[in-house]
Amino acid sequence: MLKKFFGRKNEPLKNKVEFCVSNEAFAHPDVYNVLEQREDVIVEDAGCNSYCEICDCHYYALVNGEPVAADSAKELLEKIEEALKLNSVQ
Repeated sequence: MLKKFFGRKNEPLKNKVEFCVSNEAFAHPDVYNVLEQREDVIVEDAGCNSYCEICDCHYYALVNGEPVAADSAKELLEKIEEALKLNSVQ
């Protein structure tokens, strides 16, 4: 019975990308929708992530807990994909 609760699951780990609902990147289809289609990424909407100084001025997201910021949606998507390559949980 303990193995049932504490045993390893067969599901692979996935990267996590979080968007603050107040940031422009949250509603931008070039970023949000593209990431939702990836099988290795879980996309989450969050309230305030306490990165207000970045959020006010840039598109940004948290990639596996680390902030990634850019001046445009296209640039943000490129930086997120680069961060996923460098710091993947897999």
